[in-house]
This record gives sequence, structure tokens and C-alpha cells, in this order.
Amino acid sequence: MPRQPLDQFGEGTEVVRVYFALGLEEAERAEALLDAGGLTFAVEVEEVGGPTMWGFGRPRRGAGIWIREADLDAACAALEQAGMVKGLVDRGEGSA
Repeated sequence: MPRQPLDQFGEGTEVVRVYFALGLEEAERAEALLDAGGLTFAVEVEEVGGPTMWGFGRPRRGAGIWIREADLDAACAALEQAGMVKGLVDRGEGSA
């Protein structure tokens, strides 16, 4: 099964976050696409945001989807083809 715990990627394996989903449905869709592509990935609950300087707001939780760095291009292509660009992590190439 392509989904695995983050710590099972093995020591020395470069792992990067490819996608951040704010909702369960979005996370499940991203997982299904990566799974269909035969890519190994991990999902970790992460907090984003927090109080503003005026004290309003709370952190939100989302699903960070992590993959081997070597699989980054394939994972991004699968997610982009399905129109899932909102949560894609910026690769620093001026894309997405």
C-alpha cells in the first residue's frame, strides 16, 4: 500500500510536503490520486495560522501530504492534472 507512516521512509530519505489539504474530502481525493499513481506518501495532521496581532483567530488543522523528493514531479503532475492546485506546495519554479 502506498500510504505509510512518515517515519517509515527510512533514514537518509529526503521527504518533502507536496500538498496541504484543509478538509478531509480534499485530503482523501489527493491521497486517491497519489495512490492511483503508485506513489508512496505519508499524511500528517498539521496546524496552520493562529491568532492575529489583535488576538483573533485560532490555528486550523489540515493534512500535510509528504512524498519522497525524487517523486515530487510525478506527484505534482498527478495533482495538477486533476485540478488540485490550491494546496500544492510551491516548488520555487514560479509554477502553480
